[in-house]
Amino acid sequence: MRKTLAWIKSTAQLVALNAVAWLRTVLVTEPARVRAAVMSGVVALAVFVPAFANENIAGQVTGVVLFVLQLALGEQTRARVTPVGKE
Repeated sequence: MRKTLAWIKSTAQLVALNAVAWLRTVLVTEPARVRAAVMSGVVALAVFVPAFANENIAGQVTGVVLFVLQLALGEQTRARVTPVGKE
């Protein structure tokens, strides 16, 4: 039982370290994509949370459109920006 728990703990630590390393790499090499994802998340929360309070379908559709629009604009901006290290 102890070996299993130790293996689970070491695996969780390894996954967490790899996730942090990946996040750092993405933040450095793809800032436009990260900015678009953060803005999409903020817009989604700002629209979806109030939309769940009532049964207004238009609010939910608007939230989906704004979410997709932010991602599309972020990808368009990212395509125009040269990634760091690729000059």
